[in-house]
Amino acid sequence: MKTPPHFFHSLSLGLFWGVTPSLYKYLADIDMPVLHTIFYSGMIVGLAMLGYTLTRASHRKLDPRLVAYGFGCAALMNTPFAINLVLAAHVPPTELSIIVTLAPFFNYLFAMVIRHESATPRKMLAIVFGFSSTLVLILSREGVISGEISWPLIASLSIPLLYSVYDSFAAHAWPKGADTIQAGAFESLWSGLIVFPLIFWLDPFGGPGNPTLVQHWAVLALALMWIVERVVFFTLITTRGAVFTAQSIYISTPTAVVMSAIFFGGGTDIWLWISLATLMVAIYLNNSGGAAKPQTA
Repeated sequence: MKTPPHFFHSLSLGLFWGVTPSLYKYLADIDMPVLHTIFYSGMIVGLAMLGYTLTRASHRKLDPRLVAYGFGCAALMNTPFAINLVLAAHVPPTELSIIVTLAPFFNYLFAMVIRHESATPRKMLAIVFGFSSTLVLILSREGVISGEISWPLIASLSIPLLYSVYDSFAAHAWPKGADTIQAGAFESLWSGLIVFPLIFWLDPFGGPGNPTLVQHWAVLALALMWIVERVVFFTLITTRGAVFTAQSIYISTPTAVVMSAIFFGGGTDIWLWISLATLMVAIYLNNSGGAAKPQTA
């Protein structure tokens, strides 16, 4: 029996999301300035996706509504993205990958606060398991019992929280009938343009400690991977729906922990695996039952 294409799309998306924490850690290790990473990746990905929209068979005229929408998405996305890049130098990627995966649970809590979602026993249980996984992770880190709290690890909780704000805006401000690939293109372009003036102030082009050729090649490689990820992501969103696309997290979370352990080592004690197992239970509860019904983008 022939394997459907969306299976490979979902597999590749999960694997990409899984390797991303290690890539962020690598950029931190080679001292790549955060603003330069955001600028170059945003412009490369944005221009590539914009070019793709103009050359594909189902070409549509550029939607002016997406200019403002893309700016709003980029402004909200850049903050957690930047924090993620900064904390990658201080929090093991194995732990950071688990923390970032809490975004769907913050999404649900945020939706309940603004009354766009109602509380259900299954969802509430998923939230309990999700945050229990983080509690296990934080309390089991070396030094916590003696009072030496890892503040970077605590600060990393802001990443999924801010991503949930971004997700809420992206969903509720979506221009009806807009092209998803164009939306991704404008979001990426604005992401780079927003930080462009900040570079001259904080990390001037050509200044001391500026990115080397090797560092630029690393960002270019990452940007090329992001292009593929964006195209696959939007293909799944528009053809299979948001719920199916979210299932890639089943692949990405354990992949992130394993890849981080292979490339960087450390941070892989028994408590990390307990935290990961607890999180996987939470993800299952959050994406099964009523949530597993077909959903369009």
